[in-house]
Amino acid sequence: MILAHGVGSRGDLPLPLWMFAWGSALAIVISFVALGMLWTQPRLAEASKGRLLVPLGGETTGARTVGDLAFGVLAVIGQVAALGLFLLSLWAGFFGVDETNNNILPVTIYVIVWVGAMLLNGLVGDVWRVISPINTLARLGAEANALVRPNAERTPAPPPTWLGNWGAAAGLFVFLFYELAHPNGASPRVLAWMLLIHTVICMALAARYGAAWIMDNEPLGVLFTRLAAMGAFFRGKAGLRGRAPMTGLAVMPTPAGTLATLLVVLGGTTFDGFSESEAGRNVFGRPEGWGGAVTLTIGLIVSILAISVFYLVGIWWTTRVTGIDRREAADAFTPSLDPIVFGYAIAHYAQLLVDETQSFVFRLSDPGGLGWNLFGGADGRIDYGLIDIDVVAWIQVLAILFGHVGAVVVAHDRSIELFKAGESLRSQFAMLLVMVAYSTLGLWLLLNA
Repeated sequence: MILAHGVGSRGDLPLPLWMFAWGSALAIVISFVALGMLWTQPRLAEASKGRLLVPLGGETTGARTVGDLAFGVLAVIGQVAALGLFLLSLWAGFFGVDETNNNILPVTIYVIVWVGAMLLNGLVGDVWRVISPINTLARLGAEANALVRPNAERTPAPPPTWLGNWGAAAGLFVFLFYELAHPNGASPRVLAWMLLIHTVICMALAARYGAAWIMDNEPLGVLFTRLAAMGAFFRGKAGLRGRAPMTGLAVMPTPAGTLATLLVVLGGTTFDGFSESEAGRNVFGRPEGWGGAVTLTIGLIVSILAISVFYLVGIWWTTRVTGIDRREAADAFTPSLDPIVFGYAIAHYAQLLVDETQSFVFRLSDPGGLGWNLFGGADGRIDYGLIDIDVVAWIQVLAILFGHVGAVVVAHDRSIELFKAGESLRSQFAMLLVMVAYSTLGLWLLLNA
């Protein structure tokens, strides 16, 4: 089981790479032309309002409904389950065997949370915000403080206005360092210390700035909440609402550091694929120890910078055509990166999720690798053929295509919102070429992983 330094790809495509590359490029170009001809007014912001599915009266009228009760029960069950898994995994990391394959902590962090929760949020909506154990601990801490010190001042200090999402970008870079470069990044002991330090820092910040601030700024929460804007459901003031995929991105705010956050994740996913490709192995070999960690970290940084250059080339062209300020343009088109991040997460980690979720179920019977067999599954073995290899390959290819076509749609909608007719289409020419080039790169990484 390779949880760190690995891509969930088997390296086979049902058709030749050139055929997929041409097909992907044509699909992106055709979608661009069709949008220019047929999509002449901004639509996503209006569509993001969705339609009411389940009325919830508690937030507006104060009168609790059956829906409120049901959602409250589901939220509590999710919070208890997530917090229980968090505590179980932390215990296993410190007190179980320090073996990646026999401890539940690595598979929980790298598969169930990093991949599973990311995909769940992108498809369904902001589930993570409700069940996040960090958010739960922050709220419990605030409530405990209110009980212990009932007369104390409860107004949290105002958070620094300049910070934005820069802390999330830094935190996700550290996470990717552990996943892709740290020489012992899959060690339960190492991960347990990382998780404990992260939790302590979050609790300290929650104590100072309030639990609500942590909910909006914890690194994984920032990323997952952004991807949740692509999801099919969200909770509005009147209740649970449904909306078309990606429409929520049109109204998603982009605080300072949001662009950096997405570029860090996108660059990390790209580096993950490249480092496990044949070309990557020729460049990096099989680096070991801290010397190898330095090499891989440099590779990770270079990958993030390269992906940033791709994006900034498109922004440069937009500013050249329209005269818009470069920073304003970079922030305005940041939501177009969210579908790519999501598509690449599916493409690179779908196989990993299918295979290693089985391992997670087995590890529940013996979370610490101490010889337990609580549910009778501790001796289970992963069925690597659970999903046909061609099905996996098609999912990967379609995910990359979805990500780039989705990015074109979001960018086009934003451009006609900001610019005059004619300018809006011309402003996206360079971004179109970037999407075609990057989709080809993504397909090449899949084939060579």
